[in-house]
Amino acid sequence: MNTQAATREPSLPASAEQRLKELGISLPTPPEAFGTYVEAVQTGNLLFVSGMLPTEGHAAKFIGRVGAELDVEGGRKAAHLAALNGLAVARQHLGSLDRVTRIVRLGVSVATSGDVRNQPKVADAASELLQDVFGKDKNPCRMVYGVSSLPLGTPVELELIFEVAR
Repeated sequence: MNTQAATREPSLPASAEQRLKELGISLPTPPEAFGTYVEAVQTGNLLFVSGMLPTEGHAAKFIGRVGAELDVEGGRKAAHLAALNGLAVARQHLGSLDRVTRIVRLGVSVATSGDVRNQPKVADAASELLQDVFGKDKNPCRMVYGVSSLPLGTPVELELIFEVAR
């Protein structure tokens, strides 16, 4: 009888920082504010991350509206980049994403034209990234909005609220 297998403790789930490495994800440089505000505010054990856009450097990487200049896949890529930027801001503020104990809320605004109804599919790209990094047990509640315009002409803007360990 193999007693080692019977006495082995279950392994702990990978931390967020370990998952990033396993997934081969390198977070971008955190974006700088495009106006008079700060990128993140912590009050108590909640971290509020300002509207994250799909930017690189100090410029929009994706411009346009889903259903006009971009298709759903282009919107998904924009949402993924905006989520990466949100994680970069959270890490900069917290020192490590391992301090995140829960993602409380994900708000996703999707700029669309006409009668587009695929906003949830676009938002799923951000949700999927967060789930990959933090695990399914930390999935947030989510609100998805269809809007006519967003800052810098981008197709998506994310709002993130994290619960964090002190």
